[in-house]
Amino acid sequence: MISQEDLRRLRQYPSGPDSLVLSLYLDVNQSNAANLNRRFVTKGDSLFRQIIEDQKPSAESRQRFDAECRRVREFLSDYVPRGKALVLFSDSKQQFWWQRDLQVELPTGARWSPQPWVRPLLEVIEETDRLCLVLIDKQRARILTLDAAGIEQQTEVVSDVPSKHATTGTDHIWSQTQMDRDHVKHVQWHAKRVADELASIIDRTKLFRIVIGGPVEAISVFTATLPKRFHQMIIGTISVPVDASTDRLKAELKTVQERTEQEDESRLVESLITSAMKGDRAVLGVRDTLNAIQEGRVYKIVVAADFRIGGKECSSCHVLTSEGSYTCAFCGGKLEEAPDLINRASRRVLDLGGRVQLISGEPAMKISEAGVGAVLRF
Repeated sequence: MISQEDLRRLRQYPSGPDSLVLSLYLDVNQSNAANLNRRFVTKGDSLFRQIIEDQKPSAESRQRFDAECRRVREFLSDYVPRGKALVLFSDSKQQFWWQRDLQVELPTGARWSPQPWVRPLLEVIEETDRLCLVLIDKQRARILTLDAAGIEQQTEVVSDVPSKHATTGTDHIWSQTQMDRDHVKHVQWHAKRVADELASIIDRTKLFRIVIGGPVEAISVFTATLPKRFHQMIIGTISVPVDASTDRLKAELKTVQERTEQEDESRLVESLITSAMKGDRAVLGVRDTLNAIQEGRVYKIVVAADFRIGGKECSSCHVLTSEGSYTCAFCGGKLEEAPDLINRASRRVLDLGGRVQLISGEPAMKISEAGVGAVLRF
C-alpha cells in the first residue's frame, strides 16, 4: 500500500544544492508483448539517454547521473514485475530509495531533478479508489486495503466463538437458551474486536471509504458495533467468504466502485450546476472555465469524457482561448492552433496544483451543452 506517510515524505523531500533525484516510471505490464523478455529495461536505458540529450548536464552532474543510472540498472537486473507499472525514485547521495509496483497503467517517463517527480504518481492515486475492505464471519475476519498498489491484507482476527448445540427434551430448554445467548455474546465480542482493529487502520491509513463482505448476519452484527463516524464511510457490501481470492474480490468490488463513482459524479455535477447558477465559486462553459484557469482560481476542472473542442494558445504568455482571433488579448502575442484545447486546459490545472474530474454517463449528459466547468478556489 502507498501510505499517507509515503506521500508526505515524497512531497516534502528536502531540496537543496546537492539534491538530485532520478525519477523513473516504467510500463512493465507482462500482458503487453512489448515488455516481454525484459524489454522494459531497454526502455529505461532509452529514457536515461534522452535526459542527457535534453538536459546536457555538467561534468559533475553527469557523473552523479551515471552513478544513479547504474544503481537503478542494478536493481532492474534482478527485478521481477509484480504489476502493470514500476515507480522508483533514487538519490544515492542522500541514501534515498523509494520503489513501488502499481496495479494500474502509467505512462513511461523519467526525470533528473532536485526533487522526486511525483505528479504522475499523485494523479493515479487520486484517480484510483482507496478503500478499506472488511471480510467477516462469526469467528474470523480479514481487513484489507485497496489502492493503486493493489489489495493488501492489513490484519486478520480469529475469535473463539462457541457453536450452537441442538438439544432435545424439556430439561434441556434452559441449557439451550443459555448456549444461544453465550454464542451471540461471543459473536458480538468478535465483531467489537474487528471494529477496534478497523478503527486503528482507518486512523493510520486515512482512508475514508469502507466495503464490508461476508454473510448477511455477520455483516449486520458488525455494522451495529461500528462507531457512528464509520457508518457514513460504508459505500457498499459484497457477498463473499472471508477467504475469497484476490481475483474474486476485485470482481465483486468493481460493481461497488462503479456505482459509487456514478453517485459521486452525480453529486458533483448537481453541486457544480447549482453553484454556477448562483455565481458561488463555480463556472460552466469553455470561456468562463478558461478565464478562471488564467486567473489561477480553479480547484477542480470537470470535463465530460467525450467532450472535444479546438482553440488557440498564445505563443508568448501561453494563455488558452476558444476565441477565433489572431492575437492574444492579454499580451498581443500570436495565437497558435490548439486542437486539444481541453487536454491543455486540464494539464494547466494540474500544473497549478488543481484536480481534473472526467465524468461520463448521465452526469455528463447534464453538462453536455457546456461540456466543461470548474469548481473554484475563490
